[in-house]
Amino acid sequence: AQLLRLTIGRLSDIGITVLAVTSDASAHSVQMAKALGIHLDGDNTRCTFQHPSSSSQQIAYFFDSCHLLKLIRNAFQNFQSIQFINGTAHWQHLVELAALEEQELPHMERIPRKLANLKNHILKTNCAAQVFSESVVRALECLLSLGLPSFQNCVGTIHFLRLINNLFDIFNSRNFCGKGFKGPLLPETFNKINHVLTEAKTIFVTLSGTSNNQILKGKRKLGFLGFLLNAES
Repeated sequence: AQLLRLTIGRLSDIGITVLAVTSDASAHSVQMAKALGIHLDGDNTRCTFQHPSSSSQQIAYFFDSCHLLKLIRNAFQNFQSIQFINGTAHWQHLVELAALEEQELPHMERIPRKLANLKNHILKTNCAAQVFSESVVRALECLLSLGLPSFQNCVGTIHFLRLINNLFDIFNSRNFCGKGFKGPLLPETFNKINHVLTEAKTIFVTLSGTSNNQILKGKRKLGFLGFLLNAES
């Protein structure tokens, strides 16, 4: 934290203004954020810290969205089922979806082709972006509409996956000309993006595992708290 403050101060001396800092979501980075004055709390989040060279300027803090996505993916697999205000998300639906790749079923052509090798993706932590993707969501919606028994209660899973995918797109956008949630934050896109961020906060504070313990108060909270901090920033 002290080295970061020193670096920001030196940059200010040569005319470079630091507006935000992004770090990974490791234990060391969390400790650094807390030392800077960042508060990771679902009810009382503080997402900025004092600029070392300007008493009137605050610097926003972000956690890397790719790392947060991996943490949420690991939490989802660990809990197997995550309950929230709008339903329940089940990891088993992803396992069942991956198993369909090896079967020849009617109407399989309606399932997005991007699902190739999903069986390997759900087993690897570095493939979290493939698990939380719009193609997986559309596949589950398709299977739900086909009436397959294994997917009749997947509405909560669809809702959860789509929300995480949208959050990831918002914070992983890199192209000024990007479309949808992959586009930049602008006056004309603010309401749409803010709706997702508000929904995330409403849902994340209600998340619980199979034992009904609140996830934001447990050991696997960082992925969710990280996205809430990014939303505030």
